[in-house]
Amino acid sequence: MILKSSKTVTWRTFFLLVILIALSTFVLWKPKPCQNEITYSIDHVDERFGLTHEEFAIAVKLAAQMWGEPLSRQLFREDDNGKIKINLVYDYRQEASDRIKKLNYKIERSLESCEELKIRLEDLKTEYNQKKITLTGDLNAYKARVNAFNVDSEFWRRRGGGVSEKIHNKLMKEKEELNSVRGDLQGRQEEMKQMADTINSMIVVINEIAANYNLDLVDHQNIGHTLGPEFCEGLYEYKNGKQSITIYQYDNEYRLVRVLAHELGHALGLKHSTDKKAVMYRLIQSDIIELSPDEVYALKSHCGNP
Repeated sequence: MILKSSKTVTWRTFFLLVILIALSTFVLWKPKPCQNEITYSIDHVDERFGLTHEEFAIAVKLAAQMWGEPLSRQLFREDDNGKIKINLVYDYRQEASDRIKKLNYKIERSLESCEELKIRLEDLKTEYNQKKITLTGDLNAYKARVNAFNVDSEFWRRRGGGVSEKIHNKLMKEKEELNSVRGDLQGRQEEMKQMADTINSMIVVINEIAANYNLDLVDHQNIGHTLGPEFCEGLYEYKNGKQSITIYQYDNEYRLVRVLAHELGHALGLKHSTDKKAVMYRLIQSDIIELSPDEVYALKSHCGNP
């Protein structure tokens, strides 16, 4: 039987402890927040916003600088292979806002603005329903005249031998009048479609404001198409190991920067603020593109630099 020296056992124990400590450090160690720059890339910019790729990139850079300034260093950096893909997507949300703006309706996304839009919505829905009733009656009358014209035309065609000039002129006059009525009805149908689109747009904006203030939403099942999911101006997602920021709607360039800054804040790991003036407040209620004092404190605390 060979006995190992106590010195050999001690060294083996020491090396084993070193390995265990190294493994524990590797498993448990996590990089500190804000230690490394977060990279991003501009993935898609819908041309219907009227912004070039370069202009959108400038807005993203301004939003990123808002978070870096309090720490006097850069927290975000644009890179072709950036970890966060940033998109500007045009859908029913921006379309709704654009249509309302063309009608010179002021959108402040406040309770007062919401109530004013509701009043206009009810007036427009009343007008729409009245015109729809009238149009439906006129369409039925037009179809009846077309059917009668077709019956007369078929009757004289089957008789053969042609028709008198009087009958011919009568049929041609009726045909011209029917063509004129059809053109008028088509114009009115297009007008009704435009009114329905406007009503849908108003409902989108009203429901966005109402949802933000936890108010009852406006029913939209009776007019137009389905409006889509809950309204949000921007969205940060971490899904299947991939990060993305998608901007859907903004009212002006300042609000675009503010919405971007809000989503970049989520990318940093920050939660919503209870300060209504803060960028990280759940509602975008201001055009101011600077962090509130509470946000600066929260950022420094999060990044370990209070």
